[in-house]
Amino acid sequence: MLGGGLTGSATGWELAKQGVAATVLEAGLQPGGACRTLSRDGFSFDFTGHLLHLAQAESRVRLTSLGLDSAFRVHRRRAAVAVAGTFTPYPIQIHTHRLPPLIRRDCLLGAIEAHAAGEATARAATNFADWVLARFGAGLARAFFFPYNRKLFGTEPADLTTEWVGRYVPRPDIREVVDGALGLHRALVGYNATFLYPRSGGIRILADALAARCPSLQLGARVTGISLATHEVELADTRVLPWDRLVATAALSEIVSLIRDLPPHLAESATRLRAAAVVNYNFGVRGPAPRRDHWIYVPEPEFPFYRVGIPSNHGHLAPPGCHTLSVEVSVPAGALTAEGLLADCMGGLERLGLLHDRGAIATVAEARIDPAYVIFDRARTALVAALREHLAASGVRLAGRWAQWKYSAMEDALHDGAAAAAWAAAP
Repeated sequence: MLGGGLTGSATGWELAKQGVAATVLEAGLQPGGACRTLSRDGFSFDFTGHLLHLAQAESRVRLTSLGLDSAFRVHRRRAAVAVAGTFTPYPIQIHTHRLPPLIRRDCLLGAIEAHAAGEATARAATNFADWVLARFGAGLARAFFFPYNRKLFGTEPADLTTEWVGRYVPRPDIREVVDGALGLHRALVGYNATFLYPRSGGIRILADALAARCPSLQLGARVTGISLATHEVELADTRVLPWDRLVATAALSEIVSLIRDLPPHLAESATRLRAAAVVNYNFGVRGPAPRRDHWIYVPEPEFPFYRVGIPSNHGHLAPPGCHTLSVEVSVPAGALTAEGLLADCMGGLERLGLLHDRGAIATVAEARIDPAYVIFDRARTALVAALREHLAASGVRLAGRWAQWKYSAMEDALHDGAAAAAWAAAP
């Protein structure tokens, strides 16, 4: 396996349970990939928001098998959207009652007009912008969906497909939208209405538990080359390892760059894979948390970040009398961090009323995930399919969020690992 993140470690664990010999190569010195936790001055900081959403019964069985069934606590989501100087509960489409009256009216009228146009209009949409307008209306598009996704993906909503939407965007009916405008909606909706998070230690306990059950995991094993013809992997320490079947969980763009004998037209096509990276600033702050929310979406362009988290509201991540704040800024994959970005983020937190005194900041830790979010543009599907098919014919299986160049959650990583293990162990 190439990559010791959740998917790679889960694959190694599943194969170990079956007695199948396999090697997991991880370039980093810690397992988990993006599922990591930094410790700094008594604070614990995850690499952005990592919350566990379990929709399938077998996921809970896996958690128990890892010895983590009592290590996680179930939380009811407390999330908000910062719009027009207000904090309205998430999802905004059923909580417009806290918005200023003119924006609320705009959102409600737009939703009614979209409903009147009929469901078929949304089904016929060929891009995300048209889908939002047909599903939610122009008001909600202007207030949240367009600016938020423009900020997150760094591209225009009309240039995105709807392949990634799936379960991630709640789609209430018109009655729920009207109730939300009147302050009558109370039920939690969405795939993340509840979530699990470790009682202590941060999200890394999941990665650590998988790594502990993956005896073939090698840390600090950086791959420098892959040969499809000879079925060999070259490492920075000069080793050359043969492989029979290869499970690759690293980012697809990185995998392609390592293959020495990929046809030129496929190598060129891979350069057109697009993604956003995330710069994540984590603050350990003295004093009580400014709000009870677990996280806050920030769509307005005058703020540099698209999301703010208060992770200490759902985990023991700070010393007594302190709290943690996390801001996430989307930048193009491979881009350098802009000078002054940290100061801009502090200023944004102050304007939102989430940071009252910079002098109360006890520590700051920067993390980066690159790539973080795949950009579902019109070229993505064909590009990924061509690469996947060629690699599969050479005995390589792509597994996990970044190798498959998709959008998915931690639960999916566990399932992807199990599926990859079944493929690798098959006769």
